[in-house]
Amino acid sequence: MHALSGQFLGDIPLHANDGLDPECFCEHCEHALRNHIRIDTPEGPDYRCPTAADIAEIAELERLTTLRDRQEVAEILERISAPTPHTKYPASADGEPIHGPTGQGTAATSDAPPKVEIAVLPPLTLSDWRNRDLAEPDFIMGHWLNTTSRGLLTAATGIGKTNYGIAIGMRSAEGQDFLHWQARRKARVLYVDGEMSRRLLRQRVLDEERRLGTSPEAFFALSHEDIPSFKPLNTIEGQAWMNALIDKIGGVDLVILDNIMCLTVGDMKDPEPWQQTIPWALSLTKRAIGQLWIHHTGHDETRSYGDKTREWQMDTVAHLDAVKRDDTDISFSMSFKKARERTPTTRLDFQDVKIALVNDRWEHELTDARRPGKVDPQTQKALDALTNVLAGDQVVMLPGSRRAAHRDHWAIECSARGLIDVKRNEKSATTMFNRFRRELVAANLIACEGDLQWLLR
Repeated sequence: MHALSGQFLGDIPLHANDGLDPECFCEHCEHALRNHIRIDTPEGPDYRCPTAADIAEIAELERLTTLRDRQEVAEILERISAPTPHTKYPASADGEPIHGPTGQGTAATSDAPPKVEIAVLPPLTLSDWRNRDLAEPDFIMGHWLNTTSRGLLTAATGIGKTNYGIAIGMRSAEGQDFLHWQARRKARVLYVDGEMSRRLLRQRVLDEERRLGTSPEAFFALSHEDIPSFKPLNTIEGQAWMNALIDKIGGVDLVILDNIMCLTVGDMKDPEPWQQTIPWALSLTKRAIGQLWIHHTGHDETRSYGDKTREWQMDTVAHLDAVKRDDTDISFSMSFKKARERTPTTRLDFQDVKIALVNDRWEHELTDARRPGKVDPQTQKALDALTNVLAGDQVVMLPGSRRAAHRDHWAIECSARGLIDVKRNEKSATTMFNRFRRELVAANLIACEGDLQWLLR
């Protein structure tokens, strides 16, 4: 044992003849005290001179430490320079799960992307698309609501969107026209309320039943209060329960969800809650179930509250703005911010409209209302020719028992009446026929879609 003489230094050399303070070295072996074995005693620390075995062990520990440090540095450099592998795959755009390389599970978890082999190509070329036999939209109300559409209806609190949503649902279920939209058929409608008490929901649906004047059997209204363990619709449990309910009541054509903030959980400013809902919404579309999601605005009452990405998967986005009236508390204007089904021949269904519930009756005023206009005598004769074709057997039946005529049959009737002469001058006849068609559409007397046309009066 040797007493400590001088201050202990961790970086002093091994031998005393290196020019440092001699008091930092052991008088017995002339080695630096830092290389001695320290023993703590009541009088203070003492040091034992290291043996040859101690010195060899210390040297080995220092060598291993140096190797470890070098290995850690090499691993860090490798991680920095190497590209980050994909470990997760996004949910499929059509709502189907993505299988891992082994075909098991709902997502790939390996570092390598799955190996994909495409046995049969999907339709890609123009010829493929031209020859596809795709079902026409099954419209429910006007041209904006059908069994595969996804719609978003936004409005400020207290504007009347719940009364309005129930009115749309009930008239769709009864197959009754609403405002300026034509009901195509009776539909099965499920209205899901996540905000009101069951007492208030009862009052709202019975009030609308009275306005309608009948009781549609295919209208179903669900209160969240009647399901004590109601799960949010951006959870697997909530979606599975809603699917089971739809199956239990025999299926539906349209579901109205009032409203997003009450029927889902999470921060509405964050895109994640809605992203969790998208696969279920897409699965409803595959089942030919139309959707109308009702949503609040925030402090900015001109747009929906929270994350804007919820509009990306929507076919229709409509917004309600308050319109003050002294004779009612429910008065607003409706404008379509997004309308995938809008075409030149259907644009009147997507025009801005003022709507109000006055004296227990729904009223509306179109911004681009067009009354049937007058046409010249020659065009009137073309209209008579179309009316004659529509009265015959060569018609196409559209949803809502609407009779439509093919343009070829109409052109033949116009030719038979001497309005056009295809044999003498085909180009001139085509030009004249197109003028008839265009002027009758402009006069709001007929509507056209593709090669079909029908009367609007």
